[in-house]
Amino acid sequence: MLEYEWLLRIVCAVVAGGLIGFERHSQSKEAGIRTHAIVCMGAALVMVISKYGFTDVKPGDPARLAAQVISGVGFLGAGIIFVRHNIIQGMATAAGIWTTSAIGLAFGAGMYVTGTVSSFLVILIQIFFKKKTNLDTLRTNMKLKITIKPEGSVQEITRFLSDSGMIVTGNRILRGGETRNWVLETEIYTFKDARPMELIRQLTDQENVVKAEYADSEADVWK
Repeated sequence: MLEYEWLLRIVCAVVAGGLIGFERHSQSKEAGIRTHAIVCMGAALVMVISKYGFTDVKPGDPARLAAQVISGVGFLGAGIIFVRHNIIQGMATAAGIWTTSAIGLAFGAGMYVTGTVSSFLVILIQIFFKKKTNLDTLRTNMKLKITIKPEGSVQEITRFLSDSGMIVTGNRILRGGETRNWVLETEIYTFKDARPMELIRQLTDQENVVKAEYADSEADVWK
């Protein structure tokens, strides 16, 4: 009868992990239902083994094996975090996986109420704060190619873009061909209501700017 109790704990962990993973899957995240369900199940299984698998060994340490889950899952979460355009992404999913493993440990220890409430709290946090803080739908990304006179500077252009509400994520300086001018390729984004052509015109109005255009299009404005 005791093993049926252990199996119930593992099944509860799978359900809880699956629910958390479903929310991540609905947001098109890398780690979805299967990952979260397996992590939670594995954590619960390790906890059951840690508590009951070594009862024939005296003295024992039932927390030693389970403790390795917390640090071990950290490596799994690290594989989900990546940087794009100088912005860290995947942190919420990685934290969710780590917490899912802790929920699995709770179910494996027989703490049904704690595991269940924690599961729903994680789901509520992911859903509620995703809606409140999701600025990606308002974000505008642009890649510009700006031809600058020799006396111009990157700092001057970067300051203008910042004053215009843009966030610069990368700059690359190129030779201007046969002329003494040089070319600045810059990647920017903003959460404001952007008017791309207006920004291009404002750039060309700068004293040391000869030409401004989108690096991935033919649209440009000359002085």
